[in-house]
Amino acid sequence: RIFVPRDIMRKKGASKQNIKSTLVHKIDVRRGGAEVEFELMDNPRAKLGSDPHEWERIVAVISLGAAWQFKDWPRGYSNPVDLFGRVFGFYIGMEGDKLPEEIFKWAVKRGKLHRDKRGLDSVCFATFWEGLENRMVTKKPELVPRQDR
Repeated sequence: RIFVPRDIMRKKGASKQNIKSTLVHKIDVRRGGAEVEFELMDNPRAKLGSDPHEWERIVAVISLGAAWQFKDWPRGYSNPVDLFGRVFGFYIGMEGDKLPEEIFKWAVKRGKLHRDKRGLDSVCFATFWEGLENRMVTKKPELVPRQDR
């Protein structure tokens, strides 16, 4: 894939709603070792509508630590306690910053970024993928392809 600058995409008529952002991740060999393509979305309500089968495809949500970010999501997903019972939750904060009180009530894994030690970002990255892979294998194994041996 090639990177296309935002201004060029806009000239071609693209908007947030019709651009599909994907990421391919290789699952750890202990969990099957296959590649999985993830679709990244900023506003799932706009992309998924109210189709419950589409919402079942969600495997992870990165939270800002505020319940309002889920306010217009459908039933079963709009309450953070219910949401993080269904999908892998992750909160990213800066080392030394106060954590939002709400995230202590939610089943979210927490990652920290260091302002001055950006080389440690890989620890946060690894924490996210480890947690997501574990969650998918245990809660949504049908979405984890197995590499043929």
